[in-house]
Amino acid sequence: MKKWFLFPLLILLLISCGSKDPKILSSSPNPVSKSTEYIPFFDVKDYAPKSDYGLSEKNPVKVGGVMEQEGPINQRRYLSSLAGPNGEVLSFHRRGSCCPYASNNAFGSRALLDVYEVTYEGLDKPILIYISLYDYETLYIPKGFKKAR
Repeated sequence: MKKWFLFPLLILLLISCGSKDPKILSSSPNPVSKSTEYIPFFDVKDYAPKSDYGLSEKNPVKVGGVMEQEGPINQRRYLSSLAGPNGEVLSFHRRGSCCPYASNNAFGSRALLDVYEVTYEGLDKPILIYISLYDYETLYIPKGFKKAR
């Protein structure tokens, strides 16, 4: 009986990120934070080599930290390392999790990405940034942002 329940759930997980607006698999009420509330990473200084970096579930930002219990703070510190194109302070909140992918650092070899909704003064529509706290890679500045001061 368990297998029949798990199979549809697996299918749902595999197809959940096929649209432009991700299918959020888990969420909770998350307060809006400002980028000035966290200490930024100082080594985020180069622009991303690919235009979809962080802006697509296929090329997420990988801040790591889950094993050290620092994953969520790493996500917020990363976002605090960024500013709008004219230096605007960012506001952000975690919309939820989506988009399973293979990871040796996850519990059970499948990790989920966290989706953050980012805004700043003058922005017409929020920008979604996809971040993994399970794996780490060099951090870059996504297209449309600049390094925070």
